Amino acid sequence: MSKFTQKKFLFTASLTVVLCSIGFALLQFNLLGYGFTFFILVPLCIGYFLGEKPTLKMSSLFAFLVGLVAFFYLLITAQLEGLFCVVLLLPIILILMPIGMFIGWEIRKQINNINRKDNLRLTLYPLIVLLFSGTIEHFFIEKYDGGRVESKIFLPYPKEVVFDYIKSVDTLNTEKPFLLKLGLSVPEKCILQKEEVGGKRICYFREGTIEEKVTKIKRGEILKMDVTNFGLPGRKWLKFQEAIYLFEAKDNGTILTRVTTYTSELKPRFYWRYWEEKSIEAEHEYVLNDLKQRLGLKK
Repeated sequence: MSKFTQKKFLFTASLTVVLCSIGFALLQFNLLGYGFTFFILVPLCIGYFLGEKPTLKMSSLFAFLVGLVAFFYLLITAQLEGLFCVVLLLPIILILMPIGMFIGWEIRKQINNINRKDNLRLTLYPLIVLLFSGTIEHFFIEKYDGGRVESKIFLPYPKEVVFDYIKSVDTLNTEKPFLLKLGLSVPEKCILQKEEVGGKRICYFREGTIEEKVTKIKRGEILKMDVTNFGLPGRKWLKFQEAIYLFEAKDNGTILTRVTTYTSELKPRFYWRYWEEKSIEAEHEYVLNDLKQRLGLKK
């Protein structure tokens, strides 16, 4: 690799880290929301700025990947984001940033003899688009979208027994689903302080707690709670609404239905809704598998 190519490589890798850091800072300071502007336009614009020169394309792409790895490494080691969030962001970034780079290369390749004024204009256009998009999204697009996730399990035990084993859990300890191994918060125990409407139920995680208030309770029929406080780090984009357990007698056993309702700020919805549902299903699976394990030991 020639000295010129080495400089170009280091410049592109460093610029990737800087531009990604600026985009992340805009999000952290609430100058951008968790919507189309941040997840679609920001990666496209970063790629556009990286594609300033229509030469050394493969070298620039490799430098971009090195810079991206460095940026995510800094996020994780500084505990600004977890591995799970990084993994979910990768498909978006690895598709949109190279597209932005290609657009930047092609625009500059089509324009001959760019003078300083033209080059400045080409740089300002994406910034103007970002400004207007962020403003429109902030003031005119509904911020949160609702979601509901249900998980069911059949247990060969009476409804009342299943109810007693799920209302409070001293220790959750079973095989973790794959998404929990990637870094999703893992519940350790859930304690119902009072078995009555208005009673508090606290779920403890290694990173914090989730507090719930009982709104409807009947042994062997229903346990319905509102989420009143979310004390886990991150997830500012997600707000849990209700946690519900439904109990239905069937075939000398019980069908237990676990329901979580929530609202999310993340867009585009077609992408993020899928992962939100899979994440909540993974946590449901962990809790329900632990219940099945405990019932089996006490049979």
